[in-house]
Amino acid sequence: MIRFKKYAFISLALIIILYAVAVANPGTVLSRKACSSWSLVKDQIFLMTHPRQDEPKLPANFSIQPGTAEQVPVLMYHYITPEAYNDQPDNNSIINLEAFEEGIDYLYEQGYYTATLEELEQYVLGKASLPAKTVVITFDDGYQNNYIYAYPILKKYGFHATIFLIGSRIQAETTPFDPAKKSFLSLEEIEASTDVFEYHSHTYDLHHKEFIKCGLNYSSGFDTTKLENDINTMKELGIDTPYYAYPFGEKSTPMVYYLQKNNYRMALTVHQGFVKPGDSPMRLQRLTVTSATKMHELLQP
Repeated sequence: MIRFKKYAFISLALIIILYAVAVANPGTVLSRKACSSWSLVKDQIFLMTHPRQDEPKLPANFSIQPGTAEQVPVLMYHYITPEAYNDQPDNNSIINLEAFEEGIDYLYEQGYYTATLEELEQYVLGKASLPAKTVVITFDDGYQNNYIYAYPILKKYGFHATIFLIGSRIQAETTPFDPAKKSFLSLEEIEASTDVFEYHSHTYDLHHKEFIKCGLNYSSGFDTTKLENDINTMKELGIDTPYYAYPFGEKSTPMVYYLQKNNYRMALTVHQGFVKPGDSPMRLQRLTVTSATKMHELLQP
């Protein structure tokens, strides 16, 4: 028995050493898998040592009412530019203005309702229904072209949309718009467009690929030593809301914990899919819209 315990201890020590080497040097597929599995273990340890908010549950008598939405597409846009200025046609974060307008025209012609994030939250929690033809329109990053191009199109149809702002990129003064250059929204433009856009957080300054995990680059949001300060800075800026879009759509168990600790109730990823009642509010999916997207096909379940 003593010999068995000795060998068991030695085996465990060797496994720990191998894991440590793999995690420190994730240069091979096997090492990355070992590192990823170790990350899952750390997540479980984190959950065991930190109080976790319970996932909201649907009301006991919940049912989707006939004629209402069984699921809702949350559309995701970033950068809008006329096709003549699009020098990165394969970049899915850039959509031609012509394609954007065509998609919005389709939504209007088909009678779609554009819901707010508060309405989406109530829908996810099973506390409210939405029309069968409902979409949520979102933009990430806060580009100036969202105001120049998207705002008048959405306003024309009485549509509502959300912009998730990167706080550090908000401009104190409005600059002349140049479609050939990347530029960001000003405080003046944000204030002038609140009849169409609601504004929420995409971090203050964590939208960078600076966190190394298992040999891969992740957003700085993964560094939870920075996350709470970033949240506070964003709120001091005036973007103090319960809704959040993960930088690059990347999330982790500690990120979700600290966001909830700081009163965020709903967050969106970039994972592709529809939103349904009962989904985890902190892990909602979206649908990327590109220049090649056929809106009628995208909106099919």
